[in-house]
Amino acid sequence: MLDLKLETFLVLCGTGNYTQTASILNITQPAVSQHIKHLEQHYQTKLLYYDEKRRLHLTEHGKLLRAFAQTVKADSQQIADCLKAEPQEPEEIKIGTLTTTGESLVPHMVAEYLRRFPDKKVSMYLGEADALLAQLKSGRIHFCITDIYCLPDEYESVELFESETICVCSPKHPLAGKTVDFEELNSYRLVFRENDTYSQRNLMNILHAHNQDVNTFRSYVEIGTINAVKKLIMEDIGISFIYRFVVQDDIDAGLLSQIHIHSFSSFHLFNFAWMKNSFFAPSSLQFLAVCQENLGHLHGGIPSYSCRTEAGPDCYDKGTAE
Repeated sequence: MLDLKLETFLVLCGTGNYTQTASILNITQPAVSQHIKHLEQHYQTKLLYYDEKRRLHLTEHGKLLRAFAQTVKADSQQIADCLKAEPQEPEEIKIGTLTTTGESLVPHMVAEYLRRFPDKKVSMYLGEADALLAQLKSGRIHFCITDIYCLPDEYESVELFESETICVCSPKHPLAGKTVDFEELNSYRLVFRENDTYSQRNLMNILHAHNQDVNTFRSYVEIGTINAVKKLIMEDIGISFIYRFVVQDDIDAGLLSQIHIHSFSSFHLFNFAWMKNSFFAPSSLQFLAVCQENLGHLHGGIPSYSCRTEAGPDCYDKGTAE
């Protein structure tokens, strides 16, 4: 259980507003101020400050305390789950992963992990990148595989792999296997995942970088999951931009084809992340080792997915109070 004063501090870090924090915690605004004042007196340091526009920010010491409090909160939930379990029950690991990787790569990693540790239990949570980090902070999961940057003062993270985004279509499509200019794609229907997913935001970044938008295509289809997108493409309904590792097996099997685009290259980094200084880090590192070895052997290795490790992240997840 997290101390109420630290809980108040964490909520304030997220809202950047004393009134909103009081409303969320169902306490008075003076009580919020008293909690922060108590923490500053206890640690003998300033935790927050206002800039000239009256926006609330964390000091460097404030960032350090936030990282500590977030880890304590997450670990508290996880240790509570452990204590509720019967002593003879096997250890459970709780994995968080993007839907894209959860429907393709991660099941192979889980299978290998369970072959090595057959007495372990596994729970897997699939979600969007922002939701994964929220679940990590809440203690619902021990670690996650995500494609957004994880702030080093809050998380420990390892670059797992980097994957290419490619344009795919049905083998029956007129552009199957051809090399074209980006504008030639506009005559066809674009299929992509539904709005408000990171996959969709990544697509928008790709299109905007080439002076394109979903509305420059003949028409488009938004749909819920990456598997649904693939099914529509196989039915020759349109074209899509998808991570290579998701579709490489289908390309090899002749179910999908790649459309090559002049002067087009898009790579994205995938991170393995867990809470900084977490008590449960050893379990995370155990699964990480399986992931790293599995990626080196799966389908001939990561190079078959045109993945690399030298490029850096291009998306940042920052809180309200910095």
